[in-house]
Amino acid sequence: MKSNQELYQERLNRMTQAVTLGRPDRVPVMAWIDAWAATYRKGSMAKLSQSALYSNKLILETAKDFPQLDMIEVGAALPRAVAAATLSTVKVAGKELPEGSLWQVEELDHLQEADYDRILKIGWKAYKKEYYKKVLGWGGYDTFKLILGGIIAGRRCKKAGFPELSGAFPNIPLDPLAGGRGMAKFMTDLYRMPDKLKEVMDIMVIDIIEENKGIIKQAKPFSAFLGVARGSSNFLSPKLWNKFVWPYVVQIVNAMVESGTFVNLHFDGEWNRDIERFKELPKGKCIWASDSVTSVYKLKEVLGDHMCIKGDVPPALLALGKPEDVYSYCSKLIKDIGPTGFILAPGCTTPYNTKVENFKAMIAAATGQ
Repeated sequence: MKSNQELYQERLNRMTQAVTLGRPDRVPVMAWIDAWAATYRKGSMAKLSQSALYSNKLILETAKDFPQLDMIEVGAALPRAVAAATLSTVKVAGKELPEGSLWQVEELDHLQEADYDRILKIGWKAYKKEYYKKVLGWGGYDTFKLILGGIIAGRRCKKAGFPELSGAFPNIPLDPLAGGRGMAKFMTDLYRMPDKLKEVMDIMVIDIIEENKGIIKQAKPFSAFLGVARGSSNFLSPKLWNKFVWPYVVQIVNAMVESGTFVNLHFDGEWNRDIERFKELPKGKCIWASDSVTSVYKLKEVLGDHMCIKGDVPPALLALGKPEDVYSYCSKLIKDIGPTGFILAPGCTTPYNTKVENFKAMIAAATGQ
């Protein structure tokens, strides 16, 4: 029987081969299983939503029941990290929501127009501290605990033999500004004061990169998670996208790669218009995580020889479909998108109401069992 560390290395090698466009012994399969772990293990969604270490316990207990998994997305459920990343408040079970509820992002206009000047004056790092204290009720120790919880969870995953995909979480400046300001007001700002917003974002990206370089140095993650939603092609015109999205994607990706990690491009939404541009990113260093809205076949056609593609088993299929349909869908993906540069995984995440037999069918398609 292989030790946990032997399994860890085997799984890590398989994933590394896929990301670097090599040909692993089989297409790797992985999943984001944080919320589903509470359902599967019949645990407390309230505790999972509020405790990184409790959520890590449920995630690892779940992963151990599916040893063919090659990697898990994150080692802990961190709704508060969503709040930090989006400058939004987050409702969780056991507090604002009843037990069993998924966390919910509450986007309000806490960031005012005058705050743009404040960021320009004191910088993004200092502004975030003020914002977290004023809006989220956090002190410096709360942020430290959030980061530490994620690092400890990652180390526990490694000890258990399961690599963790993402351990650093940079974001382009547009996303927290849109979350803190509210999408409607922020979109208006893009047209009313584009030059000021560009200046603000140029200040922000410096701190975003430096903060995540520090995390990468400490945690040494497999990849940095770059989640972009409000900056997708169907939200912004080409003129705005080329000014407020693409330059920051390039800066952050290059900085993370130079720091020694891959980049997990978790790009929900529709990006078909701009797929060609992603050839400008470093070859064999990025993972495009598709959620089915962007055509995975278009990604393969355009980027198949440039970056790894991850996905895109529809969450609805996992939750509502039949095992034979899941197996058929996954087998076709492996045939059409694999065997090189492809990772089989749920699109975005594993729904909390995923049927166990459907999850098994997805894994069976990858392992040939």
